[in-house]
Amino acid sequence: MILAVDTAGPVAGAALWAEGRAWSRQGRAPRGTEVLLGTWIEELCAASGHPLSELTGIGVVAGPGAFTGLRVGLATVAGLAMALDLPVWTDDALSPRALRAGLGGELVSMLDARKGRVYAARWSGGERVLPPADIAPEVALDGLSPGFRATGEGALVYAALVEERGGSVVPEADDPGVVELARRTAEGLARGEGVSALDLHPRYLRDADAVPRAARQPVR
Repeated sequence: MILAVDTAGPVAGAALWAEGRAWSRQGRAPRGTEVLLGTWIEELCAASGHPLSELTGIGVVAGPGAFTGLRVGLATVAGLAMALDLPVWTDDALSPRALRAGLGGELVSMLDARKGRVYAARWSGGERVLPPADIAPEVALDGLSPGFRATGEGALVYAALVEERGGSVVPEADDPGVVELARRTAEGLARGEGVSALDLHPRYLRDADAVPRAARQPVR
């Protein structure tokens, strides 16, 4: 049985994958995500009829995404993995969202990165042609043919630009795709790609806005 967790964007989610079947929970959690995750995991175990002790591995999105959000998810997963002695498989935030939308044709998966930028990746004909990048939304959409599709929270934020460029935003674009993440985790762990909880680190594409106190200029 596999647990998957995504806290990269404003819509967090968790899913269980067991015997080819999935159970999931998700919702907007601007604060208290760690509390919600615990509740969701309990609910998923109850709904599936599988106790937490049956877990064989955990998947988690390591980035890109919100700084605090990613750390909440990684800390939750690290704690569970260490307590239950389980391997962990990490994924980027944009692939599960793209897989949920379907990889046919041209597709861009975007998360809002604030400051007029997005975390974006692109697919064409089922193949990824742009790895996750921190770029302007106009750049993320450059060169796409009319009829392309966009998914992710960033697609909703920049829906007008997507439509202006001849594309469309997929239904429920803010769905994090935790079921796809759970399935990908099962496949990754089956290939022996699991890592120790001690090796989990967020994969940011930019530096944090906060400046450590020691690095600040002294007040004169």
